[in-house]
Amino acid sequence: MTLDELKTRINLLTPGLDPHLPSHAFPAAVLMPLLQTGQGLELVLTRRSRHLRHHPGQVSFPGGRADATDTSLWHTALRESWEEIGLLPELCQPLAQLQAQYTISGFALTPFIGLIEGNPQFKLNPAEVDELFQVPLDYLLDLRHHHLYQLRRQGRTHEVVFIRWQGLWIWGITATVIHQFAQQIAR
Repeated sequence: MTLDELKTRINLLTPGLDPHLPSHAFPAAVLMPLLQTGQGLELVLTRRSRHLRHHPGQVSFPGGRADATDTSLWHTALRESWEEIGLLPELCQPLAQLQAQYTISGFALTPFIGLIEGNPQFKLNPAEVDELFQVPLDYLLDLRHHHLYQLRRQGRTHEVVFIRWQGLWIWGITATVIHQFAQQIAR
């Protein structure tokens, strides 16, 4: 998918609030950073530090909980991306805001898609990130790579999404956000 095709499909999205978001959820945001490379659009992902208390070693987007000093959730996503991977905020152009998702850890997580301009020099914060890697967007948007499983937890059925990429499993809220986005723009 080219950048122009992606922008056209994004413009057709109708972002809305998840009616199942509890009012007590903590606001948080993540950045889905896209790079335009010689091979096409690629999504930048990280692997969380194995030393973290929550979700150690999992594949994720840069992002986190909103601070009182953040002027918006977009600002939260940019601030966290700067703190985690050294992405300069001025290099990121906003493309879309996706529907917030409620996480099992109590967050109302709002994903933002941003296009990274130029050739950024990422600088990983070792306290938060062990690794940064890129995955072709076309691969991630292909629903044939999404594995859906139903599981019961605390009396409720949950759908868990898994996406395999070169020996890594992308799962949890990261895979759920990718899956939601893939479904929305495939229409």
